[in-house]
Amino acid sequence: MASTFRFFPLVIVTLFAGLARSLPYFPEHEAYNLNQNKSATNPLEYWGEWPDHQFHPSPENWRMPFYSLFLDRFVNGDPSNDNSNGTAFEVDMLSTQLRVGGDIAGLVDTLDYLQGMGIKVGDLQRPHSNMKALTTHHDALTLTPPQALYISGSPFINQPWSADSFSPLDLTLLDSHFGNIAEWRRAIDEIHKRGMYVVLENTMSTMGDLIGFEGYLNTTTPFSFKEHNAIWKSPRRYWDFPLGDDSVECKYPRFWDEHGVLVGDDVMSQMTTCRTSDFDQVSRCSCFPTTTPHP
Repeated sequence: MASTFRFFPLVIVTLFAGLARSLPYFPEHEAYNLNQNKSATNPLEYWGEWPDHQFHPSPENWRMPFYSLFLDRFVNGDPSNDNSNGTAFEVDMLSTQLRVGGDIAGLVDTLDYLQGMGIKVGDLQRPHSNMKALTTHHDALTLTPPQALYISGSPFINQPWSADSFSPLDLTLLDSHFGNIAEWRRAIDEIHKRGMYVVLENTMSTMGDLIGFEGYLNTTTPFSFKEHNAIWKSPRRYWDFPLGDDSVECKYPRFWDEHGVLVGDDVMSQMTTCRTSDFDQVSRCSCFPTTTPHP
């Protein structure tokens, strides 16, 4: 019996959120494109299937120790995909900024080693029932071997040098540095055969460096309530998210500052328009809160 999936055929349905249009079907990307509908023009029409596959049941309780790993920094099982983009900025074992070469083939080659470390599934209903002498949940988590693998980053295509996989460029196209659909399927089967579970990280809130602000491509963009014109920095772009530079009237939600105080009219009165874009174009914003150092 064929198993039908929506968007991702391997492990977890929640790997995709929203209506990411991503890459339509192109024959040259068939081994890596998760959308198998050749005529689809709308993301709701995307589909794929894993023929003759029986899905592995999820545990009733996911509260178990995990063994986490970055695929690129793990094991290089297939050196032929190291420089799959054909650039000079991909794999360099001596660099901390480029890729090392780890891939899904390397993970499969290492599963016996990981299983020997004790990564296995026990009694999921009562994961610590064989440790009655333990008196705290913390002790149980500390002493119980990991029971599942957590692959950090995303499996999707990233910029050639993005080893951490936190900058996906397309949300239905697998990264050729890691492996194609067939290799990922084999890996999932091999992991399940050993009594392990596997979770792939859902990385969509961080994206690749494809967009810049007009006039500020090489410098910090000042904040503007009117927002800036955005431009694509290269021919590569997201299929999903159109840019828009037309201003329209809009009503913003309430905001609170870092002290928990409601932002007043002195600020809100300046926030009267929005750009017709899927992106906020007010300025370059930091990913993490910034703090004033204490003397």
